[in-house]
Amino acid sequence: MVMQPDIRMGLDVSKLDELTKEEQNAHLLSALRDRGPLYQLWCNEITSDYANPEWVKLHAKAVRHCDAGGHAEYSQPDLLIWSVHNLPSYMLIGWETGVRNEFFALWRHGLPLNQTMEIVMFAQSYAGMRGLGHVYRAVGDFLAVYGPPRIPPVWPEGWAPDPEAFRSGLDLSTPEMTAEDRRNLEGWYERNLGYVPKSIQFGIKHHPEFVKANRAKQEAAITTLPKQVVPYIMLKLNAQKQNVEGLREATLLAKSWGIEKKYIRQLLAGVVFYFAGFEAYHAPAEAIDDILDSME
Repeated sequence: MVMQPDIRMGLDVSKLDELTKEEQNAHLLSALRDRGPLYQLWCNEITSDYANPEWVKLHAKAVRHCDAGGHAEYSQPDLLIWSVHNLPSYMLIGWETGVRNEFFALWRHGLPLNQTMEIVMFAQSYAGMRGLGHVYRAVGDFLAVYGPPRIPPVWPEGWAPDPEAFRSGLDLSTPEMTAEDRRNLEGWYERNLGYVPKSIQFGIKHHPEFVKANRAKQEAAITTLPKQVVPYIMLKLNAQKQNVEGLREATLLAKSWGIEKKYIRQLLAGVVFYFAGFEAYHAPAEAIDDILDSME
């Protein structure tokens, strides 16, 4: 039986021991298919010119298990939600080329500017004002002329907007954390996670007014996007930072709000592949192994 070619990013990955000039050229051209920022072209050029053929092709095989969900071809909704969590990642580490690329990718996958900016405003809670500065330097020159996307976004099944899901019932007529505010906030965590995180307990004890104000800001960040983008972004950033308690909190919220296990696996693989190596599995192993085992 003749083995059929397995073409990934212009490369025949069924033949690991050779890299032809035709494959190199096709690999470079594959980086231009979306007419976006050219960083992928630079990456393809430096690897295909200087890495050994086996590494180049194994990289092309492995990348599909991250940003395309393991499919042979890029597909929706995998790429949409990949960019949803990657934009905050690049804000956090300050990679402005990546920020610009993800704005383009989100537009290409159907997200209008107002929804992309909802992602930015939620991610600001993690990336700070520095993160907003990186966004401005990356894309501020074209935001004023940002056009509508050509296609509608395709979200995973069950992902839908629900702005009231974030509301804990804080009384915004007063800056004080009232007894009712505390009951409502703790009740939100009990309903959605099954417990009140120590971070919230500590904040309420030592600086309740700040907890109320900052939580209210976070509750207002996502209004038109599916509510599931919030735990998905939390998952990515806490996995990047190896925050055990944050990972557990995000995963429980993801489970509560109907995010499928396969998308969590895909996200964690992306952290390993692009950000931190296999050591990035340490925190998930400690924090969420039992939760993933309990999910279908």
